[in-house]
Amino acid sequence: MNKNVLIISILLSSFVLLFSSCEDDDDPYQIDEEWKAYNEKVVRDVATSGEYKPLESFSRNGTLYWKYTDVITNTIGLATPKITQEGTPHVTDSVVVRYIGWYLNYDGNKVEFDSTEGNNNAQSGRGFRLSTLAQGGVMGWVDILQYMTVGEEREVCIPQQLGYGTSATSAIPAYTTLFFDIKLLKIVARNEGEFD
Repeated sequence: MNKNVLIISILLSSFVLLFSSCEDDDDPYQIDEEWKAYNEKVVRDVATSGEYKPLESFSRNGTLYWKYTDVITNTIGLATPKITQEGTPHVTDSVVVRYIGWYLNYDGNKVEFDSTEGNNNAQSGRGFRLSTLAQGGVMGWVDILQYMTVGEEREVCIPQQLGYGTSATSAIPAYTTLFFDIKLLKIVARNEGEFD
């Protein structure tokens, strides 16, 4: 009898050990520590490069980094539009922008995940309510736009805590440092219904 108990105990132990050693690669809560560490390094490299200026987020959840650029202007050869409005947008305003969104893969190459370029929005841009962007979680966009004037173009580096953070999308892994080339085309002051 003790022999049977011993055999059953060994078999159960083996089964438990085998079952517990199997990892579920589709676990949405599993953190890719290597990817997270790589993206933290990307932010450190940007912060120490001397090319980018730091900007503390209004949310106080971190610092984003930005620099002036003309990538979008040079993409299609259009001159910067005349500045027709003074000032910068507020979180209650809507804006029209052109942009290219990307991140760096392990090889340091850009992976573009969203853009207004090359489609019908290239000339007219895309409209957003800043308050809606804030609710969507990409605080870095809301922060940088509130410091831009019409006609200005900036490249912004958004650390994961000011971007999508722990949430993955179909195009962006969790913990990804985001980069955007953003050109502000228009401010629609306090127009609550324009871009709902």
